[in-house]
Amino acid sequence: MKLRAEGITFKYFKNSENNVFENFDFEIPANETTVLLGKSGSGKSTLAYILAGLYPENGGFLTEGKVFFGDADIHGMQADKRVAYVSMMFQNPDLQFCMNNLENELAFCLENIGMNGRLLIEEAARLAHASHLFGKNFHSMSGGEKQRCALACIMALKSKCIILDEAFANVDEKSAKEIIKNIRELGLTVLAIDHNLELWEGAHDNVVSLDGSSFRAFDIAPALHEPGPPVIKTQSLTVNSIKYPDMQFGKGSLTAITGKSGVGKTTFFKALMKQHKYTGGIEFLGKNFAKLRRKYIYSKCGIVFQNPSNQFLALSVFDEVYFSVNHWHKGSDSEKKQKTLEYLSIFGLEKYQKYSPYLLSQGQQRRLAVLAMLAGGQEILLLDEPTYGQDYENICAIMTLLLDRAREGLTVIYTTHNGRLASNFSHKIINLEAAE
Repeated sequence: MKLRAEGITFKYFKNSENNVFENFDFEIPANETTVLLGKSGSGKSTLAYILAGLYPENGGFLTEGKVFFGDADIHGMQADKRVAYVSMMFQNPDLQFCMNNLENELAFCLENIGMNGRLLIEEAARLAHASHLFGKNFHSMSGGEKQRCALACIMALKSKCIILDEAFANVDEKSAKEIIKNIRELGLTVLAIDHNLELWEGAHDNVVSLDGSSFRAFDIAPALHEPGPPVIKTQSLTVNSIKYPDMQFGKGSLTAITGKSGVGKTTFFKALMKQHKYTGGIEFLGKNFAKLRRKYIYSKCGIVFQNPSNQFLALSVFDEVYFSVNHWHKGSDSEKKQKTLEYLSIFGLEKYQKYSPYLLSQGQQRRLAVLAMLAGGQEILLLDEPTYGQDYENICAIMTLLLDRAREGLTVIYTTHNGRLASNFSHKIINLEAAE
């Protein structure tokens, strides 16, 4: 059976003059895998929430239209009944967890639909390559590990249709392709929102776009400058039992850190922000890191985490960037406001300047967080998956601006699962695959 939306009109605010969708039809063919493309902020996630029955039950206003799976009215049934037909994985898996670890979460999911059984739990974890994460606390997991756990929960529900919203953004490519293969073999109706169509090569039946955009392989290879002397050095570094190779990061360089999910990429960043204890040596801007106060480190080093909504400070998009511009840039207030607008325009966020950061899409939130840090005066910038959830044009905008700032002396260290991006936009790639 196929999932279809018929004549839907939807808006987020009751008195809003603009509809996100107006008399819109959409269809996912039965037992096929459809990949949905579209620019960041084009409405892909909103459509997914509507198709899954989460909107308007949990937000927004559906003034016209209906959603059906076969002949079943998705919006006309209770959640525990609806999940038999369609279930969805969010971009941010933290929003879906109710328990403290995967084993308990899977049991909770099944209890909510009147099912139980150890075999069901084990099968779901196996399909998502998450069996080894059963007893691990969600708070201690990497972003990729959390995404695997969220996928396991979706698979445990045995829905006839599953919607995946950037489900593999923080999962390494090899694991992602294996999980996609497992999903494909289930013969379900699948809608996958993803900017990385290459990941679905040979595993999709249809590709559609909300805004007419098409997939483009990342093929820009800009000329890289010669970086300066090291600003960070590590030696015999161990954090949370993870051993790292000796590393150096030169002034004005872009360094890509790659590796499987859970190998310790984010953990390394947290150690550099003094959020994790460590053994070994770290030299930071020529100083002994162990003797430095957090205030000094934060004045020199900025970070954007995988979930940027956890670090927003202001009530509007404009103020989030203006806060950094005002603090770090010289000039009159009008000049600072103009500089803020210029930054927002570069990242395609100018028209959202009055919005709350929390009303932006996940991809837009990430651009805003990166921009707010770039507008600051730190000498070192740590970016955890900066291009996650971004379309081709925005990847180019983010990486080009990072490269421009690096030429001015900013040291950029970023994690990524995109091998082509790392090859094109880094002076050095550090692979942590073997760092156990």
